[in-house]
Amino acid sequence: MSACLKSMPNISCKHFGKCGGCALLNLSYGEQVAKKQAKLQETLKEFWQGEIPVTVTDEPVNFRNKVELGFCHQVKWRDDYDKKDPANKTRPLEFESALGFKLKGRWDRAVDIEECYLFNDKLIPLLNAIRAWAKAENLEYYDQRKHTGILRHLMVREGKNTGEEIVVLFVTDDFNEKTFVQTVESVLPNANIMAAVNNGLADTAAPESLRVLKGKDFILERIFLTNEKGQKEREIVFKLSPQSFFQTNTKTAQKMYSRVRGVVKKLAPKRIYDLYGGAGSFSLSCADLCEKSICVESVAPAVYNGIENAKINGVSNVQFFCSKVEDFVKEQPLERKEALIILDPPRGGMHPKAAKAVAESGVENVLYISCNPVTLASDLKILTQHYEILHVEAFDFFPHSEHIETFVQMKLRG
Repeated sequence: MSACLKSMPNISCKHFGKCGGCALLNLSYGEQVAKKQAKLQETLKEFWQGEIPVTVTDEPVNFRNKVELGFCHQVKWRDDYDKKDPANKTRPLEFESALGFKLKGRWDRAVDIEECYLFNDKLIPLLNAIRAWAKAENLEYYDQRKHTGILRHLMVREGKNTGEEIVVLFVTDDFNEKTFVQTVESVLPNANIMAAVNNGLADTAAPESLRVLKGKDFILERIFLTNEKGQKEREIVFKLSPQSFFQTNTKTAQKMYSRVRGVVKKLAPKRIYDLYGGAGSFSLSCADLCEKSICVESVAPAVYNGIENAKINGVSNVQFFCSKVEDFVKEQPLERKEALIILDPPRGGMHPKAAKAVAESGVENVLYISCNPVTLASDLKILTQHYEILHVEAFDFFPHSEHIETFVQMKLRG
């Protein structure tokens, strides 16, 4: 571990221990990385005994490009509460309104955050302005237990390489759109602003409808891909709607995309199977290195984003399929000749049928990108029946959390 990493000062936050946004903020960043690296080594020891290098986030503050916060009308917890006090049985409940990340381990409570080092330095001023607006407009925060209230979620997203911003307010009913726009503009004058309706019982930010209050319904982001010497090789533009999936740590994700691109360049496949491909980040990053890339993704909006982003970047050799990977590999057997497979499944890992199909595909090279070492290990039990692991490395996309991204390169056994 570099001396620079070891010398990074600790970050202290008044909400640590209560807020679910961070889990490792009590450790220096160097200690965080060491802890995650050791845990990853232990999780994958059955498959890989070599050291697993970790690419760190250069600036582990204000690195996130997206945050989703909850409005919660909740019972106020008193510090002096005593379960044994008989007066508590008759004392009326006090309520409070909180806007922030969820309380650690709770689905029904939020921490009313007054400081945060995950997003950018405009976040807290924005939240304070919105709190004042909600109070002035007499708007109720959402009660997770009673399913009452108007204000439900707030999403803020920015392009780290473009500076474009979008703010989305999730509500259950009408509100004063004009004053909300003015409130956001007081902090983020150039932001695109949207409203979304979510009347579902589930505590998710999935809307029933989206409408533009100001500007447009997307932002543009760019990623810059470099070679081993750090020289820029390719630039990709991404059009991101509020629902688009995109790695939350743009600057470190660039390093991973560049690394994968470097491996693909050396292997020189004619065909790439980009399975669990999302909006085609890997396909678009490597499109100039192959004759054809086939991107398979089950989430329709992500596929639409991918098709649009291919057009924006003038890429014509990526074909998108909206399908579950396990269905796709059954209906269209993978061609093994001069092909390469890229796997980037969600946290739950691969469907067993998909893992079996890839393991038995005969395709010479497989690159697996994982956001969950536990499900990665489970999938490797199937894949390593036919593939040997050549290299493992990690990328710390998620400072101050327990999560880490892992990249595994495999080759068909001879």
